[in-house]
This record gives sequence, C-alpha cells and structure tokens, in this order.
Amino acid sequence: MKSKIIYTFLLILLSINSITSQNITQTIKGKIIDIVTGEPLIEATVIINDSNPVLGTTTDNEGNYILENVEVGRHTLSISYLGYKTIITEEILLTSSKPFVLDVELDEDLLRLDAVVITAKKRDQANIMAVVSSRSFTIEESSRLAGGLSDPSRVAYNFAGVTFSAPQDNGVVIRGNSPSSVLWRLNGMDVSGAAHFGGGNLAGVGLVSIYSANILKGSSFFTGAFPAEYAGGTSGVFDIEFRKGNEDKAKHLIQLGVLGVDISTEGPLSKSNGSSYLINYRHGFIGYYGALAGGTEPYYQDVSFNLNFPTKKYGEFSLWGIGGLSRNVDPVGEYKNEFDEDEGTYDIKYREYEGSFLEKDIHFGMGAIGLNNKLRLGNSMSLHSNIGYTTNYYKNDTQYFDADVDTLNSGTFYPEKQLKNLENKFEVSSKLYARINSRITNETGLRLSSLSVKAYAYEAEIPTSALSENLDIQESANNVTAYTQFRFNITPELNINAGATSTKFELVNEITFEPRIGLKWDFLPFANIGLAYGRHSKREELKTYYFKNPLGNINELQLSKADHYVASLGFRISKNVNLTIEGYYQSLFDVPVINESSYSFANYTNLWEVNNAIVNTGTGKNMGIDLTLERKMSNGFYYLLTGSIFDSKYTDAQNIDRNTRFNRGYLTTLAFGKEFVVSDNNLLGFNMNVTYMGGVRLTPYLETESYEAKEIIYNTDRIYEDQASPETWLNMGITYKINKSKSTRTWGLDFQNALITEQMAGYKYNLRTNTIEEDKTLFLLPNFYYKIEF
Repeated sequence: MKSKIIYTFLLILLSINSITSQNITQTIKGKIIDIVTGEPLIEATVIINDSNPVLGTTTDNEGNYILENVEVGRHTLSISYLGYKTIITEEILLTSSKPFVLDVELDEDLLRLDAVVITAKKRDQANIMAVVSSRSFTIEESSRLAGGLSDPSRVAYNFAGVTFSAPQDNGVVIRGNSPSSVLWRLNGMDVSGAAHFGGGNLAGVGLVSIYSANILKGSSFFTGAFPAEYAGGTSGVFDIEFRKGNEDKAKHLIQLGVLGVDISTEGPLSKSNGSSYLINYRHGFIGYYGALAGGTEPYYQDVSFNLNFPTKKYGEFSLWGIGGLSRNVDPVGEYKNEFDEDEGTYDIKYREYEGSFLEKDIHFGMGAIGLNNKLRLGNSMSLHSNIGYTTNYYKNDTQYFDADVDTLNSGTFYPEKQLKNLENKFEVSSKLYARINSRITNETGLRLSSLSVKAYAYEAEIPTSALSENLDIQESANNVTAYTQFRFNITPELNINAGATSTKFELVNEITFEPRIGLKWDFLPFANIGLAYGRHSKREELKTYYFKNPLGNINELQLSKADHYVASLGFRISKNVNLTIEGYYQSLFDVPVINESSYSFANYTNLWEVNNAIVNTGTGKNMGIDLTLERKMSNGFYYLLTGSIFDSKYTDAQNIDRNTRFNRGYLTTLAFGKEFVVSDNNLLGFNMNVTYMGGVRLTPYLETESYEAKEIIYNTDRIYEDQASPETWLNMGITYKINKSKSTRTWGLDFQNALITEQMAGYKYNLRTNTIEEDKTLFLLPNFYYKIEF
C-alpha cells in the first residue's frame, strides 16, 4: 500500500507537462547590521560564491543591498565587512515567486581590527552569548526534514538528545526532561500553550503549533546551559521570530493538502517608508475526516500577522499577533451489528473499554498580540522593547453514557468531568545591548509580567454520581525578572560569556540568583572546546499554587531549579561536515512533589486535583552524551546523524530514586535528503529520517485489584519501573518544486510513521471480556499537498 502511494505520487510528477528550459531569475536583497548595536554597515560586501562572472554588490548608507538577475536555485553567499567576521550562508533556496530576503547581523572580529584577514565563518550559533547546546535553523532548512510538518517542535526531534513525549503530540523532551520545562519565546515575548489541542494531558504539548511556518523567519533552539536572557525554563528554549512582509510588491501563497488549507498574503503598506504587512490563515481538515469515520473529530483554525513600520527617528516598530481555536469532539462508542455480505456473517461491535462510554467535548484557545520596537542609541548601543498580552483557554466537558442495554445505543448521559482553565498574561520587557569596547559586550534586560487565572475542576467519584469540586479559583500574581550578561573576547580564538538572572514571583517567598557562564576556545583551526554552567528556574502553572493542602491552605512553593553542566568538543572534518560531542549533567532541586506519593513535577502531566500537600522536596538528575555528525546541504545533498545515551532519574516525596517518565536510555536519528535539478529551473527532492530509541517507561498494574475494580489500578509504588520494547520510526518526504516566470508551485508528500509503528501507552481493561490488554497508540499521517506562491 505504501509503495503504491509513492509510485502514484511519482507518476503525477512525471506526468506534469515539461517546461521549456528558460533562464528564470529573481532578486536577493536584505540589510547588513552590527549584531550588537543594530547600526547599518555601509559598503559591506555581498558575493554569490562560485558565480562566473562574479556576482556581488555592496550595501548603501542604510545597510541595504540588492542582487538582481540571479538565477533561481540554490546559492551560497559570503557577507564581509572590514573589522567583522565574515558570514557564509549556505545553499539558500531562491525561487521565482518572490525575492529572497536575507538580513544578516555581523559580529566584530578582533583579528580584523588591525589587518584584513579573511577567515570566513559559518553562522550556526543561536545566540552570541551561547557557547554550547544551541543551534539556529531557518524555516527552509526545517522544511527539508521529513515528518516535521513545518512545525519547529517536530523538526527538533532530529537533534541530539531530543525526542517526543508521544507520537501524536508536538511536546519536546530534551535530555529526559518534561516538555513543560521548555521556555517558548515568540517575537521577544514569553508564551505558553502556542499549540492546537494543548493544555489537556501534558502541559506544554499540543498537536501542531498555532502559527504557520509560512510566517516564520527562523528559530533558535537551546538544550542546556542557555544564556541569562532566558528565564522560566529548566530544560531548553525555543526562540521564534516572525519574518517581515514583502516591501516591494504584494505576494500570495495558497497551500491545499490533506491536513487543511493554508493561505497567506504580504506586501507593502507604504513603499516610501518601507512598511509592510504579512497575514496568514489556516483551516484544518482532519476533524471532517474523523466525523465521516465516526471517530474523534479534531477541528482547528488559526490566524497570524506581522505589520512592520520602520521610522528614521524612533526605530523600527512591529505589531504582531496569533490566534487559534481548536475543538476535539470524541463521541461515545456506538454498538453496531452489520452484515458482511462477502463473509456472510455479522460484524458486531460492542462498547468494550471505559473510554467507549465517555463522550468528550474539549475546547482549546490561544491568542497573543505584541508591539515591538528596536531603537539605535548612538553607535554603540541599541534598545529592544516589547509589550504584549497572551491568553490560553482549555475547557473539557465529559459525560458518561449509561446504556439501557449493551446492544442498544439508547441510554442516559451523566456529567462525569468538567474542567476549565483560563490564564492571561500582560508582559512588558526591554533589553539594552551595549558594546563597551572592542572586547566587551553587555546585554541587560528587565521583564515584568502580570498573570491571572480562572479555573475550576469538578468530577464525579463514580460515573453516575453528582459532581464534586476539586478546584474553583480566580486569582492573579506578578512576576519580575532581571538579568545582565557580558561577552569577553579575550583573543580571536577565546571568548567567555558570564552573567546572572534574578526572578521574583509574587506567590513564592524567594528571590532567585541564577549565575550563567560559558567558555569557547578554538584551540585549533578545525577544532573547538566549550564549557558552560547555568542555574535555571521556572514557575508552575498558576492554578497549581491554589490547590488546597490538608490544612485547607494553599501550597507555599519555591521555584523549581536545575543546575546545568555542559562540556563540548567540536571538529570541522571537511568544508561541509562537522562533528560535535557534548557531555552534560543536570542537577534538579526544589522540584514540586506531592506528599506521601510517587508524583513529581519532573514527570508533570497536568494537575486538576491533589489529595495531599505539594512540597519542594523533590530532586532529580539527568546525565548523558550527545553526538552530532552533520553535513550541511551541498550539491543538493545533506545528512544529520545524531545519537544520545542518557539516564534520567528523580526522587519523590518518599525520598525514593526512580526513573523519570522520559528515561528511554538511548536514541539515534539519521536524517538525509537529496535534491535533483529538473528542466534547469525545477527541483525534485527526496528526504527521509529514521529514529531508533529505547521504549517508553511503564508502570506495572495490580492484577487482583484491577480485576476487582474492572479498571486498571496501577502500582504507583513501582512507577516507571518497566520499559516497553525499543521503537523504530520512519518518516519520508518527496517534493517537486516548479519555478515559472511569476510563480512557484510545489507538490509534496510528507509521510509520518511510514513503518506504522505503535507506541505503548499503558494498559486498558476490556469490560466485555474481563481481560487486561495493552493500550497502544497509532499515529499515521500521510500529508499530500499542493502549494502555489505568486
């Protein structure tokens, strides 16, 4: 079946009318600025490598450059300026639909202050204050990786030490930590729950990101010991930025596929001052498929926008926003008795499991809006300021169906569960970049947040009983974070980053001090070593602080914390191939746990009730080695081989050392792809990735108690002691990109889980046969799509 799908897709590509070979050209443009001050660099040089004759240009008085009449396809650019490190951007994809905009930030080079020495370096560092466990990637780079669905979360699964919590969600498990410990930052503002179908089973997890990849510029990703600028996460950071709209001409995009429709438009608001707009709308189709099949119906839609307004006196302003609504309707199981004419027998379907008697109607919502400003202050400083508002909404109404007879679909519905969580945040932040001298750079910032929550949780003790209250609150709290960090360029080969972060959360009786320090030494022309330490802290969901302990008081908690220690060794094996080895140790402390239980926030699912006090006596540790062997895209070919061996443990309120929920032990991923030029202007691409990793952690069940209760009773004294069989996951992608004179058309197939792998999710009780069965999850998604950009 899988082979037929692929063959059919290839036949479609081959059946497309051949296009007459023609010299289709387009424009590359952008702005070159100082990475610290934002000052435009005048007469910086931009050259297309290996062009014959040489195609290049220099920047004007505003730092702008433009390269016209460039043939469509992949190109490598060198950007250089006297006294600055040369940047090489490799294999950018220029299509016929619109100009390629490449804005570049250059960093001063000590070696070039006295003489012109050409030592080109590639820009793969996520942040100038980061020396280890970080990388940046563009959306075009991420779209090449099969199975990513153009979602930064799923793209990260290809990187060392990173995997998913479950195949159907986009949670990011970094080095054995819970997805809820990842900090998400969007256009300078900290956000949470920016995913459809988020806020249900596991905090920090959804099905797919609310923002479309068509509106993104790129992402910076950190997996440990991250800079002082980032506070509020203990495992990693995703820092995502929207791109600007086209400043010259209105451009549009329409994508239609199995997942849904994606429409975007962009263009100038005023050509005289360079202001622009970018708007994107998506509508998912998978809910309609579920309704036709009589199963779960996940509906979603979202809108994103970015309006950009440069000014000469007050800097550059951008007004951006995202909003998404999703709903998951899971109807009660129906009894069916259908005659199979081929077999001559009746096909009988009964309600067999607890979930078959439940009807769920779950609503999700997330929105954010922000206003950003970037202002140059002379030639040595720049100020970046943000103001914004975010909201997250989750509502779950679950009913229990008491059937009149198990062979009928008539009966009575009883309320079984009612949950609601509405969390809002108003945030103001500002950071000042300053170049103190040629060797010292500083960044200092302040972030103020005002949070509020309205939440309730009601649940029936037995299916047909009345609902009882577990939680009903409407509260608010404030949070303040301040930081400063320095970069010391000791020599051209050695730099040290040092800083500290301090956080005061109103509901916590402490002010944190979180030092961060890192060292990067290029001890050989082809090798470097990195060392870093960082203390990181995070608060929990606001409603967590208002659960009542046995004395009737709210829980007095501290922020959970983690100390990160990282050592890395990097080698440039060849021009396009790099090897990185990282060893790490993370010590977690002040982790919230529930008294007299094995529950720890190190495995945070999503609390709606507690039966004991929450205290900060939990600890944990994660240790391991990550390996990355990467060949950057060159001559149409790339690969990324990563491997990790790790151990993730936590200590509960009973001081028992246990495996975390995410302690798989090992994982390895190979991603690779090849592009072929067809008819001079078109590209045919094949991409694949395969992951092999240890199985999920499982909790054994109590057999006698489960049969007596007719439901699974887990032995929480042995939580996560067992481990399922190893898993192999395969994703495949095929794209065919057609460049015409004024448009680009793309046919694509992104096939997730091509091996039809099932993941163990635990156990379930069959109420009809009175047996205990394995509960497995199958997530299979062949996304066939067509996209036109014009």
